[in-house]
Amino acid sequence: MSNVAPRGPLVDTHCHLVLLQERGLLDDALASASADGVEQIVSVGLDVEDSDRNRLIAEAHDNVWFTVGWHPHQKHAPDPRQVEALGELLDHPRAVAVGEIGIDLYFRPGYHDTPLEEQRRSMHTMFELAEAHGKPVVVHDRDAHAEVLSLIREHSAVRGVMHCFSGDAPFAAACVDAGYAISFSGIVTFPRSEPQQAAAAAVGDRDYVLETDSPFLAPVPHRGRPNLPGYVAATAAAVATLRDVDVALVREQSTANARRLFRLPGADA
Repeated sequence: MSNVAPRGPLVDTHCHLVLLQERGLLDDALASASADGVEQIVSVGLDVEDSDRNRLIAEAHDNVWFTVGWHPHQKHAPDPRQVEALGELLDHPRAVAVGEIGIDLYFRPGYHDTPLEEQRRSMHTMFELAEAHGKPVVVHDRDAHAEVLSLIREHSAVRGVMHCFSGDAPFAAACVDAGYAISFSGIVTFPRSEPQQAAAAAVGDRDYVLETDSPFLAPVPHRGRPNLPGYVAATAAAVATLRDVDVALVREQSTANARRLFRLPGADA
């Protein structure tokens, strides 16, 4: 469990409960959330099957919602049958967004090798799906800032969130101008993450949310362990330090922003 005492509710806007379930850690994940004041969890889909498994988890737990996605590591863009299946999942009352979608230009053996043009095709298809269903998008951007910014500007009718933000303050400002929230993860607790830390300090009060991306990217002081939704409390504490405010304010702002973005219970107007 986190050693950060709860001070107001939190939302983990991006985790992968299916992956935690596969590791036998789903109960631990939900317990960590309860212990650290995480009242709402958004579990993110990677393809049709993964999105449907997230649906099952959300149906079983009142504090879990899910997204419907097509990750950029998929070898091809979704075909019409897959798009139809994703659309049916989006009609579920606990489906809150389209994602994880995006562009990943970090090509390494054993990581992924999906061609950029195929990733672009996937993005266009998923943006169209989001617009048709009136949902925000959850955007994955790795080593692809210019490409991603161009695509989100092209699809200007869609709003969303920059998942696991990896850019600097000027890029964050450009994304906010395009209608996107900035999601800070455990990366902001890492020693050599000055650009992301500067972005966390500079972004507007209504323009950021928090996430774990669990089971990945556990924040300090939990490095070396599988990440859990409750560990978002450590990220909240780090963001508060970077913004020079009390952690209670970061918890309040990030929770209100997340609820508004995903239309979760408790959202303001």
